[in-house]
Amino acid sequence: MKIDKLFLHKYFKKNLDKIANLLKSSLVSPKKKVNPKKVKSLSKTKKKFSLINKISKSEKYQNIIEKFSQFKKDELKKQKPKNKNSSKKQTRASLISNFSKSKIKYKFTNYYLSIIAKKESFIKTFNKLKLFKNFNLKPSKKEKVSNKKFDQKIGVIFYGDHNLIFISLILNLNNNIKIEGITEIPIPGNVIGDSVIEDTNELANIVLDSINLLELNTSPLLVVLSSSFFNIHTFQASDLKQISQTDSKIQSKSPYLPVNTLVDFLRMSDPKISNSLIRTIYSKKEFINGWTNTLEIIDLPIIGIVPASPNIFDSITEKVIEETTVLIDIESASTTVLIGSKLAELASHKLPFGSSLYLSNDLENSSIEYFDRAMNSIKLILKDKDKKLPSNIFVMGSGLDKLIRRDLSLPNGFKSISELKLTEFSYTPKSMKIHELISNSIDSKLYSLSTILSLCV
Repeated sequence: MKIDKLFLHKYFKKNLDKIANLLKSSLVSPKKKVNPKKVKSLSKTKKKFSLINKISKSEKYQNIIEKFSQFKKDELKKQKPKNKNSSKKQTRASLISNFSKSKIKYKFTNYYLSIIAKKESFIKTFNKLKLFKNFNLKPSKKEKVSNKKFDQKIGVIFYGDHNLIFISLILNLNNNIKIEGITEIPIPGNVIGDSVIEDTNELANIVLDSINLLELNTSPLLVVLSSSFFNIHTFQASDLKQISQTDSKIQSKSPYLPVNTLVDFLRMSDPKISNSLIRTIYSKKEFINGWTNTLEIIDLPIIGIVPASPNIFDSITEKVIEETTVLIDIESASTTVLIGSKLAELASHKLPFGSSLYLSNDLENSSIEYFDRAMNSIKLILKDKDKKLPSNIFVMGSGLDKLIRRDLSLPNGFKSISELKLTEFSYTPKSMKIHELISNSIDSKLYSLSTILSLCV
């Protein structure tokens, strides 16, 4: 429904007396008595001018009513009544009649319309109206729902580089994350080896101790495993006989023996399209089974067991448009490189070096040497795939915290995922009851884990 200025001008000019009475009556207490004979006519008038009543009740336009009243009083003072002894009723009737017939009517109409003309938001609101019951002159602000009763406490477990990190956090209705407690524990090789869990019971005891310490006894858990435990490849559905790990082409890309391979499939496009893409994530079955057996002993609700980097990669491609996207996950002994694009081909590559090989007292020089080698390796991979180097290579992982300081920026061509603002979380170590770390910094890890959690719940 569109209301233009010409319509309003004619409307106010024609019905000014009624409008004046309605504007005044809208401010009168509902207890005021009304002549029964006038009830019928008043109801019709109120129905006809329901829109004006709504305007008069708005706080935003109380100043207009006040100015109009004052304007009317000032003009009435200029009028000299013929009979000073006449009754108040006669004087009021005479003055209002004179007012309605004078130029004041036109002046007020123009004044009112000028206010409307200046208030573009007011006109826009009218133009957008579909039903009067939805009419609201005050601009509405979408308030975030906040109710601690619905806050969910969640535990996140991250394993990589022979360290277990436990995080206690609160997730509210607005998906805001508040980290409440952290503990980091080194895991000896006799509990978790390089690619297999050696002692499930001992691992369960370690996890339970941390769960009790962080008061996560009834909270659901998300388990995130470092990227080095997974391999990623993408197939055309038309190239596969069946979407199963028994397919010969799928088996050919596994770094493990077929009997010890666990494959997770993700269709990247419409299943009805024969040439749709199928993302495959390979992991060592024995290693994953060790974690599932451990979680069965713990006996808490599980959100899932997920690899670190694929979720972050998909989140980056939602925000950054590049023909080719490159993400590296730096760990202590290795570096995982992910190369692909949004909802398209994605493949992982292992570089046989990590942060530990380059650490020295001269951290700035160490960082330069590591990223120079990483850049050269990535260029070789891209050349082999006939792909161009993107404007930025995105970086995550525990090794990133070891290679840089807060006052030391990344070399040109590299960008930390924290700069993308993929998620927001609050982290104030000084206010935490439990904040026990063996690493100097886990900022990069906290950012990636918060992002993964926000994508999984």
